[in-house]
Amino acid sequence: MKYVNSSLFLFSALWMLLPTSIIAVLPGTWPAAGNPPPANANYTSLIDRSKIRNAPLNQATQGTPNCPATDTYCYWTCTLCTRNDTDIVRCPKSLDWGLTLDDGPTSFTTSVLDYLDTQNVKVTFFVIGANVYQNPDILQRAFKAGHQIGVHTWSHTALTSQSTEVVIAELKYTIDAIKAAVNVTPKYMRPPFGDYDDRIRDISTQLGLKPTIWDLDTNDWMSTDDPTFRLSWISGNFNEWVSDPTLKSTGHISLEHDLYNQTAAQIPLVVPILLKANYSIKTVHDCVGDPSAYV
Repeated sequence: MKYVNSSLFLFSALWMLLPTSIIAVLPGTWPAAGNPPPANANYTSLIDRSKIRNAPLNQATQGTPNCPATDTYCYWTCTLCTRNDTDIVRCPKSLDWGLTLDDGPTSFTTSVLDYLDTQNVKVTFFVIGANVYQNPDILQRAFKAGHQIGVHTWSHTALTSQSTEVVIAELKYTIDAIKAAVNVTPKYMRPPFGDYDDRIRDISTQLGLKPTIWDLDTNDWMSTDDPTFRLSWISGNFNEWVSDPTLKSTGHISLEHDLYNQTAAQIPLVVPILLKANYSIKTVHDCVGDPSAYV
């Protein structure tokens, strides 16, 4: 099944006739939401397979991997292994903080944007392609406000469990959706669940993407699955982090989500903690010294 708008003319006509809150799709033909997209021969042709390391497919399910006895291919999920030549893990400068939110854009992203506007704070959103398809207007608002937009795949699948052709499609469909929505080509990607290895690095690099992970995780996603999880732990983590002298030697990149109402609502609580501790909240590309988030 594919989403299809018959023409740009029809899309424009609907835009004129209906409230913008009802217009919630990009024009064009896109894969179905909720599942990995099919391989796309045009996308696959962009990659030189001889330059992709032959890491085996991992039977990962929703980020739960089958860890090998020996980590030959720098598999982050199992060993937290990173590569200095490709991976972005933290902001290098002390008192710089890369605040990142994954899985949007959603209706809950708007409240995050409302608050960040009042603080003149810029963050990085790693977005799901299928959500960009459904909420391009929200992505446009985030981009126009100066926030960084990065790739978080089309369907939020564990990339190491997918064929090379499907991994390419996961990334490239999302690149193209972002391009269709805000007319820029992103340079940064985050693998769902942090599930990546050297094969995923090589594919990403050939597509012009910088794999971006994190060094501080709020685990806020657990608030939807674990009845014992307390939302107060999220701001509690930030209070502990900014007070920990062992974390002062570098800056940091933290992970949160704007997919859920209760997690999006934590942003107005954690931003003041960082600012009071004299951290400078930045987009990832800014904190690593890259003058642009886009190609």
